[in-house]
Amino acid sequence: MKYLQLGALMAVVLLAGACGDTPTLSISPPATPASPAGGLEVVDALGRTVQFAMLPQRIVVAGKSSLTIVDTLYLFPEARERLVALPGSNQPIGEFVALLDPAFGQKRILQGEAGPEQIAPLQPDLVILRSFMADRLGRSLEELNIPVVYVDLETPEQYFRDLAVLGRLLGNEARAEAIRSFYRSRLDAVRQALQGLEESQKPRTLVIQFSDQGGEVAFQVPPASWLQTSEVEMAGGRPVWKEVAPGSGWTVVSLEQIAAWDPEVVIVIAYKGDSAAIVDRLQADPQWQGLKAVQNGQIYGFPGDILSWDQPDPRWILGTLWLAGKLHPERFPPLKVEGEVVEFFGRMYGLDRPAIEAGIVPALRGDVK
Repeated sequence: MKYLQLGALMAVVLLAGACGDTPTLSISPPATPASPAGGLEVVDALGRTVQFAMLPQRIVVAGKSSLTIVDTLYLFPEARERLVALPGSNQPIGEFVALLDPAFGQKRILQGEAGPEQIAPLQPDLVILRSFMADRLGRSLEELNIPVVYVDLETPEQYFRDLAVLGRLLGNEARAEAIRSFYRSRLDAVRQALQGLEESQKPRTLVIQFSDQGGEVAFQVPPASWLQTSEVEMAGGRPVWKEVAPGSGWTVVSLEQIAAWDPEVVIVIAYKGDSAAIVDRLQADPQWQGLKAVQNGQIYGFPGDILSWDQPDPRWILGTLWLAGKLHPERFPPLKVEGEVVEFFGRMYGLDRPAIEAGIVPALRGDVK
């Protein structure tokens, strides 16, 4: 039987930290960029070719669902100097970015659905948007001759494609490739551990988002094309909801529908509160106790730290590793969550152990033990 050896994946890092300190990613301070000979051009997520005379120096991230753009930009050391404005969010974006960027307090935070009238005075030489914002915001910015680049960052394939584009825009394609290699090594290890897995051996899995806004409980499933679905499939599960969620947003489902699916594994997402506490609540609910997953003790709270690991944020690789272990514990050794977290935030964001232990580890939530 093949096993995912997380220890082997960490070998290089642990070797570097043999003296006792947790290793951090070697990130040199960004040098003043040289303009590419003949300028720079990239092809964005909408297939548009966007040209620049030199590397963008004043970058603005705007629009809905752009938290993943900000967190991905900060995988590159250049983002600290060049990102001048970022969107406000109902998720604690500032709490995390402040750990990464000493100058976070000097960044402009765009409130609400900021339009061209708020963005243009910032004099950006690049605005990065999610591709679905093209009609709602991008076109009006382009009419003002403000360069716009669109990204998706929604599936692993899109993530690697858009990561390469961001690396080119920041003048650090080598860093983009290093990030890609970090992710690929882990995905390859998961694939190897699941090699030979028959379709019948993949547990029927339900991922639901729980909310009780206004005191009214609701359950929602993600679209078939979103990362949460990909995470289940990469981790060796069968998403039971794919046929009812072909749209572009979360779909509300009833308890009757959940009971009809009767999944073998249930994964609970909570963007507000601790998903592990919600799992306890559902396990005690008579309406849930008839489900196969609850009876077999296979209902889990999706983990997170400051942000949940199910989203198309760089943390999605942590979510995939965790999920694979829950769906196939016979093929994976128990995930040492804190160790993997220390390695991830050290290598991807350059945080040292004290910063991770002070800012990230205390925020861990969900089924992480």
